[in-house]
Amino acid sequence: MGHNGVMSDTSTLHVASDSSVTTRLVQRVQRGHFPWWRRAVTCDIGGGVTDEDLEVIEKLSFDFARVGFTAVAVRPAHADIAVDGSRLTSFIERVHRTGVKVIVRLSGARVPGSSEGAFVNFEQDVSSLVVRTRAALKAGADGIDLGIIREDDQSGDDQAQRFTQLIHILQAELADFDRMPILAAESSITTPHALSRHLEEDWFHHLRDDALVTCPWDITELHERIACTLSERSRLGHVAAWQWSHCVTDNRPVLPSPGSWEEGASQWRRNAMALVALSLPGAAYAPFDRLAGRRNFDAHDGAHVEWEPSEDARREREMVSRALRIRVERSMGSGSLAYVNHLAWAHEGVGVHLCAGVMVVVNASDTPVEVPPEHALLLDSTGRSGGEPNQPTVVGPDQCAWFEAALVQAPPVSSYS
Repeated sequence: MGHNGVMSDTSTLHVASDSSVTTRLVQRVQRGHFPWWRRAVTCDIGGGVTDEDLEVIEKLSFDFARVGFTAVAVRPAHADIAVDGSRLTSFIERVHRTGVKVIVRLSGARVPGSSEGAFVNFEQDVSSLVVRTRAALKAGADGIDLGIIREDDQSGDDQAQRFTQLIHILQAELADFDRMPILAAESSITTPHALSRHLEEDWFHHLRDDALVTCPWDITELHERIACTLSERSRLGHVAAWQWSHCVTDNRPVLPSPGSWEEGASQWRRNAMALVALSLPGAAYAPFDRLAGRRNFDAHDGAHVEWEPSEDARREREMVSRALRIRVERSMGSGSLAYVNHLAWAHEGVGVHLCAGVMVVVNASDTPVEVPPEHALLLDSTGRSGGEPNQPTVVGPDQCAWFEAALVQAPPVSSYS
């Protein structure tokens, strides 16, 4: 993983206007051929689903493919897939025809012996988790997601060892399949010792955390959390798997974390945070119900997954589609990441970073910022794409925009006689 080295040194660049800025390289570009999961963007369907829900989601799979998602994550908590996995098998086969992969979430990744769990319906205990894992893999799943690992930093060594043994059992199940399915889960930065242990001892292809979910709407804190996540993953040879908001649970949405960017957030800020996460190296999990989709709890026959029909939601889908297209075209998932500071036009509260030649401007201040016209607008969180010729692009408060970064020019060389 030598290509993943993280640097904290600063260097000086001279841009077209001859103004000096400082840049900090956070992650180097990664080169070579990568398995699909290292740069995947997964559409995360929140809450448990029934066989009937799978039929509805199946019909949306063409839309997922058109938008540009790599995979869809579903949680068949209300289906007894260990007894009859035919509906799940049919679902996966038909989604695969659209070119989209399927990650099956089998929640219940609690530390054995702990008092808290996440089991519902057919997710009964750790033993059933292993059996359901085998059933999902036989049905053709491209990955198994264990959901949130329920524990705290006080968990003893004996509990930690039992959990590691569980992970080894699941990894052995995955190893029986030539298609090399992945194992994913989520831990929390509020339990740093447990998170570090999972990264170091319990090898997951994707181990999400809540660094962005709980982050306040503050550029300095946002940049620090991104750099910390990339540094820790790179040091251990892991890929960062970003999430910025939690999906709904059964029957109710998840409330934003107190003090987080999402508390009281407008549509523009939610879209902006999505563009921030999608601009970062690694993989990403996009919450369907927070980004142009919804779980309709008012349906007479139970909650249903569906696209939000509003015009704003349509623009969100178009925004995500353009972002994912650019992300693939520029290989942003394996690109370098650098913070750019002291730009003359970027006032306090405005963050700028570069990834694979794309300049990302995040405005977490209360004042609009004008980005010089030499940077061509690619898209922004309001749905715009393309700016006025020779005119600066205004990025308003709570907004994010992607630009074609202007070419770096060396300063003029003085001659002496």
